[in-house]
Amino acid sequence: MKKLLLIEDDLVLRENIAEILLFSDFEVITASNGLEGVALAKSNIPDIIISDIMMPELNGHEVLEILANDERTKFIPFIFLSAKIKRKDVRKGMNMGANDFITKPFEEEELISAISIQLYNEQLRKQSEKIKLETLQHNISVAIPHELLTPLNGIIGLSSLMKNPEMKLNEKEVRDFSSGIFDSGHRLLNTIQNFINYTKVELLLNKDKKNDSLKKEVTETGENELEELSLITAHKFNRESDIELHLKTFNAKISSFHFQIIVNNILDNAFKFSNKEDKVIVEVELDDSHVHIKVIDKGLGFDGVILDEISAFTQFNRAKMEQQGLGLGLITCKKLINFYEGELSISKNKHKGSCVKLSFLLAK
Repeated sequence: MKKLLLIEDDLVLRENIAEILLFSDFEVITASNGLEGVALAKSNIPDIIISDIMMPELNGHEVLEILANDERTKFIPFIFLSAKIKRKDVRKGMNMGANDFITKPFEEEELISAISIQLYNEQLRKQSEKIKLETLQHNISVAIPHELLTPLNGIIGLSSLMKNPEMKLNEKEVRDFSSGIFDSGHRLLNTIQNFINYTKVELLLNKDKKNDSLKKEVTETGENELEELSLITAHKFNRESDIELHLKTFNAKISSFHFQIIVNNILDNAFKFSNKEDKVIVEVELDDSHVHIKVIDKGLGFDGVILDEISAFTQFNRAKMEQQGLGLGLITCKKLINFYEGELSISKNKHKGSCVKLSFLLAK
């Protein structure tokens, strides 16, 4: 039996609605004003809330705002009930998170239908959250051991062969083994650095005082930073001839350190998921308020990635390519860009691969 909280100051209407809901197999809790409704919502955690707008103590909008800011109640479906609903009230309620509006007077079927729809939608949301959690748990259990142990095994295995006195290695074999250890070490370093950056960003975004000063920082002559980062990344993948730059002068409203983290992650993905001799193109475009940096590659692409789906320890296209790290690069970029009031967008390249667009506010 679903638990429903009804907040209505009109005694007769409250009792009539409660009776309808009881006959429809709901467990009904009633409140005569907004303040009482908030208390009952927090103590009972109902499956759905129906609330009048004009009430004493707290009005419906105030009730919704309080419950929306509480982790225990913010996802409870909320339906407004009102005799007079102006367009501005509807817009205000929807902006605050209301799920539906019912106008008095109403038919019994209309009320039950509205409740059923919101309960069904909430069920779908919970199922989606469960799937996301299970996917996250799987990704963590698979990605972390793989990304830490694989390079470690490479380092230990190759170095143990080199130190074995029975192994008679020639100069080429020594170089090859050393190269393998070097590559494995860099892969491990990159994984650890991404984890550290992600952790730092999470901590940073919760420090209000630090936030104000950071938003005043500027990356000056950003084109020089962008060029240097592009060349370094191309060299890292031994693909110096594959980088193609089309740059313009700009100063961006973002700290140089965070600009480097974002660009490094995007460039690293572009090279990692494309083939040697395929061009990685970096373009800069300017408008009156923003600098737009495009990183275009001809690799695997993202197969319709939705930005809202980007989260920590989530790797896209893992079935196509295993060595993707912990899935922290994109979420770190997304959080930082949002913090600096910029924008990240991902689309498919016209032919193949992807086009990642980074937009930052220009510093005048």
